[in-house]
Amino acid sequence: MQHLDKIKKCFTPHAEWVEPYWTTEEAIVSGKSGMHRGLYWIAPEMNFYFGKAATSFVHARNKTHWMKLNVDLRTLYGGDGVSSKKEAGDKFPVGWKQAMCDLILEGVKIIPSHYIQHGTGKNKYVTPGVLDFPVKYKVNVAKLPVLVWDLDHLTSKQISNIEKSIIKDVEPYANTETYRKRTKMQKKVDIS
Repeated sequence: MQHLDKIKKCFTPHAEWVEPYWTTEEAIVSGKSGMHRGLYWIAPEMNFYFGKAATSFVHARNKTHWMKLNVDLRTLYGGDGVSSKKEAGDKFPVGWKQAMCDLILEGVKIIPSHYIQHGTGKNKYVTPGVLDFPVKYKVNVAKLPVLVWDLDHLTSKQISNIEKSIIKDVEPYANTETYRKRTKMQKKVDIS
């Protein structure tokens, strides 16, 4: 847990340190844990993803993560029987997709988009993209370890501030901020 000291330091300006507890992604999604607001670190040994539940429970926030971890593109789009609509039900950010390909999935280089965007402005709408994309896993996503901080006693602003600091210092692989930094650094390397 090389990053735990960094995480402790991120708490200091905003709140007192809270000891986290271990659980699994399956336990959170099933509601056996994470029934509170706070922070969570999915697969810390891989430094996979760090998230917050500042206004809702950790359990609720992980429902979308569960769909992404299972590459459930159909449910991310909004389910069966839905043709065109204003926007897809849930997003699957590029950083998450890259992390899935690099760390969780076997033999997958690119996860296709679950929607196709049409039009712009008020005329913008989406139609289904690839909704069925079978994959093989390197790990059991249900058993992925998750480190969780119960921060119900803090304000949503405190939770958000701690999370921002942690993402900046720990650079979890699937987080959008880390993905953008990686991409920017790669562009600098490509130019040189």
